[in-house]
Amino acid sequence: MEKITTFQEDSLQDFLDGKLEGPALQQLKHELASSPALQHRLEELRRLHQSLSKQSLQSPSSGFVAQVMKNLGQVSRSAYPSPRNGIMLLLGVMVATGMLVIMISAGVFDQIGGLISLEQLSPVKKYIQPSLPSLPINGKLIIQLLVGINLILAFIVLDRTVLRPFFQRRAGNQWT
Repeated sequence: MEKITTFQEDSLQDFLDGKLEGPALQQLKHELASSPALQHRLEELRRLHQSLSKQSLQSPSSGFVAQVMKNLGQVSRSAYPSPRNGIMLLLGVMVATGMLVIMISAGVFDQIGGLISLEQLSPVKKYIQPSLPSLPINGKLIIQLLVGINLILAFIVLDRTVLRPFFQRRAGNQWT
């Protein structure tokens, strides 16, 4: 299947819009006569052009612009997430963090550790010939990192869903 150039595509659009004249029109007619792909594309564009020309654009009501301009300064209630959902999410994060801290202090993760040998992985053996180092793993350190990430997420949730909406509403009420 032959490729239609951008120039040919533009010429087809201009042809359908009635903007193509003179030598450019003759050139397009010559190309259409010799190219089934171009003929097929013209038919596709013609069907699209006809369906779009049948539909009329609807215009907004006369007071639409005035209503939009009046509401620009107002903040919708849905602009702020529900504090209840944020508090529930925050409680869930704090419970998970508390459980991890209790498990760390009880020593549950002290025995998790060791080495991961990269040479045991068959795809690595296939492509890499020199010996690879083993990676030490400290389970307690990994869990402590997860607790830290959990606390950071808890502070972000607290800020976004509870504190920020509270202070923005308070600042808005102060000036009204």
